[in-house]
Amino acid sequence: MRSESTARAPERETYGFAPTHEGRDFESMVQAYLAGYGAFSAKPLSKDRAFAWAADLRTSGPFTALHSVYQSSWTIRTLEETPQHLAFYIPHTGSFRLSIGKRVVESEAGHLLMANNHQAGDRFVQGGPHRSDALFLDWKIVRRMLVSLVETPILDSLDLEPVLDLATPSGQLIGSLAQTIVRGMLNDGPLLSSPLAMAGMSETLANLVIRFGSHRFSGYLEKNKVSLVAPWHVRRAIDYMHANIAEPLTMTMIADDVGVSLRALQTGFKAFRGTSPGGYLRTIRLQAARDQLRDPMNQRSVREICAMWGFSHAGRFSSVYRSAFGESPRDTRLRAERLR
Repeated sequence: MRSESTARAPERETYGFAPTHEGRDFESMVQAYLAGYGAFSAKPLSKDRAFAWAADLRTSGPFTALHSVYQSSWTIRTLEETPQHLAFYIPHTGSFRLSIGKRVVESEAGHLLMANNHQAGDRFVQGGPHRSDALFLDWKIVRRMLVSLVETPILDSLDLEPVLDLATPSGQLIGSLAQTIVRGMLNDGPLLSSPLAMAGMSETLANLVIRFGSHRFSGYLEKNKVSLVAPWHVRRAIDYMHANIAEPLTMTMIADDVGVSLRALQTGFKAFRGTSPGGYLRTIRLQAARDQLRDPMNQRSVREICAMWGFSHAGRFSSVYRSAFGESPRDTRLRAERLR
């Protein structure tokens, strides 16, 4: 798809790349990105109607890659319906600035900025011209990798340190792979025709971010390096819970399937996962209930979903849900209904 504009865009030779989209007005850029990226809100930071831009935008599997140049600054904001992803911003000229809570951070050339788009506030694309690479990784990949490394369901935000110096060892690891993926996708690159490679790279990138980035679980991972891999009976119990998450399980049933005593199962979870087997099962069911409540196509009531996932007391479910996610089940359901 190539965006059209009534005014003639700058000569392609000035880009240094072959754009898939280009134009000279802000609205043409917004429409192009809506089609290739998903819903978002944006506005220019200048009152000048002229807005020259060009981009190579590619999407495949869990990744969206973007190489772009802008002659003016602008800002972008995530909407509730925007797909959730981990964003990597790599400026070459100009800078990126974003807010996370009360903190405002900025990155220029030599630094990488990374953040969950639903946890970041407004992002400012600054500079005239501004040239950068951006890579967006499906957040489900990151969450699944984190759960596999700590083997505990994650309900809180990752609190990822957003600025990464590309001259540091961790910055070189994460930045090099992110840029390799971008280069492999742009200009009809070979990664676009290799879904297996894309899947492997998505997991590798998520793994590097979790292991070498700085976030709320970094201390846990460092402290528990030796015990990250739980004993076989704990891992088998976890697999069994996930495979039978909607079934009426008891801890005795799980222990019998694994082939250990109930006491051994409880001791293993406490030592290696920091919770009881029942607590672990409740947590993954709570996440499953949230996923269903957030689905715009879901037709079940909150009470039905509560019962479906083994929560017999609706009031208690609502209290635990609010404590975990900062909102009531009804609030989540109403937001999903507005997306229909």
